[in-house]
Amino acid sequence: MLALGLVLLLASTATEASPDSEAEACLHTDASGEQFPICFDPGDGLLLGTGLRVRDGEGAQSLRAGVLIRTGRTSRSKGTPWFNSHRLLGVEAWGGEQRGLTATAYDGTLRRHLEEGFILLPTARPVRIPFPFDVTLAPRLGHLERRVWEGPGWTLETARVGLLVDPVRAETGRVWLGVGPAASHTLRHSRDGNEHTVSPFTTLMLDTGLESADGLWAMHASGLAGWSLGFEGGTYFRARAGADLERVLFAVQDQPVVLQVSGAYVHRDAGLARGSEWTAGVGLAVRAFSARW
Repeated sequence: MLALGLVLLLASTATEASPDSEAEACLHTDASGEQFPICFDPGDGLLLGTGLRVRDGEGAQSLRAGVLIRTGRTSRSKGTPWFNSHRLLGVEAWGGEQRGLTATAYDGTLRRHLEEGFILLPTARPVRIPFPFDVTLAPRLGHLERRVWEGPGWTLETARVGLLVDPVRAETGRVWLGVGPAASHTLRHSRDGNEHTVSPFTTLMLDTGLESADGLWAMHASGLAGWSLGFEGGTYFRARAGADLERVLFAVQDQPVVLQVSGAYVHRDAGLARGSEWTAGVGLAVRAFSARW
């Protein structure tokens, strides 16, 4: 609820700056007359970080890496009002007695900002139906989880796609609130064989975020809740919720060093046993090549 309130507050009070004025605000001039960036994009760059990860009260050191790509920060700065975020080759590994790793080939959101706010039906007499939402496609491909302490085996979410609507309809890529149904397929491989489960749009998905104009602060929250069906029979309810907060502490040669704080809860969907657990993390990361000039 706090995340939703912050998103709606910013969307209702913020005024959109022109691309030129925004670029000028992101550059500072030193005593020698040279300019340097003071704004950073949380959705761009090569990420490499380390920190402490706590799972059900047990802590372990973690390492994470990935590639972040974003296109379109405002609908007025591009010829087409799309806001796309791509996260490629994301990896997190942790040690300790319960060591393991997760790896994701691709995770993205593609939001279409509908400036007209209606749907056109091209009938004999065209009809316009009010549609006060942006629309978002949220695909994820190849999410692998390996937990060494569970024995030989792994969990692979081969594909997931969410079809979301965004009532905020912000003219910026820094604010979003997507909610809608999601479909997915998951394969769990263990010494006992393979287990397939699907969610044929029987899961509700939430994806929301809020970033400051200079990118020094960024918040993201997500959630899933719904029913999955096993190929071998049986239906079960699962849920996931997570949130993370980032703050740029300083930059070295225009490369920002970021403090990251995160937390998550999983209900009947963790690991091979489909258990419930909570995790929390704190760490530092370098997000290279994310400076705004």
